[in-house]
Amino acid sequence: MAKFQIGDKVKFLNAIGGGVVTRITDDFVFVQDDTGFDMPMPPTELIRMADMSGAGKMFNISDQQLADGTQQTIDSDRQPTGSVFVQKKADTVEGLQETVKQLQSQVAKLKDQVAKLKRQLEAARRQGADVLANNILLQHMVGNGEAEVDLHIEKLCENPAELAPHEAFQTQMRYFRTCLNHAFEHHLKKVTFIHGVGRGILKDEITSELKKYDNIAVMDAPMRKYGVGAVEVYFKSDQ
Repeated sequence: MAKFQIGDKVKFLNAIGGGVVTRITDDFVFVQDDTGFDMPMPPTELIRMADMSGAGKMFNISDQQLADGTQQTIDSDRQPTGSVFVQKKADTVEGLQETVKQLQSQVAKLKDQVAKLKRQLEAARRQGADVLANNILLQHMVGNGEAEVDLHIEKLCENPAELAPHEAFQTQMRYFRTCLNHAFEHHLKKVTFIHGVGRGILKDEITSELKKYDNIAVMDAPMRKYGVGAVEVYFKSDQ
């Protein structure tokens, strides 16, 4: 089987058309056609233009050249009785019918491939959602064992203006507690919570909550980076 590389110019083996290889996976070679659409194709259904020789060159003949050549063959084989001409014409019709069948088969394969890719994408999304639900800090990691969580309400919901002040505060505290619990469960070294300045209510509540734990160390985050709007929580290794 030919080894394809990104940038190779290829033709479809059992269909009209081709394009340029843009991506390669374990199962498919993605070919970008003249319209800019990437088509996932099995490697066995492609032929690299650089490898074409002999009969393979037929894949590189334009539709007009093919049509002209067919007409020339029909004209050159025409006999006074008309029998040979009729036979050649019938052969051409059969060839077109075979081409239609091949195209229909190719369309069916593409539909199956697209359906398979959609199932794989949905499975990956579900798996990603499950992993994130089990450790929400994955999206906040900034280093090995360290995370940074911004608790500003506009970072936690799409329409913060629709929330009453007490609803926004409850949303922030719920997210803080979830992140703190995940930090314990997954043995993080440090989490920086950015609470902002405001009226200080969120900072006071977070400080009060953190005092309940003996196996953490709490200190203000560096002022040069966060001002007075963040706190660092260090988790002891024997937790």
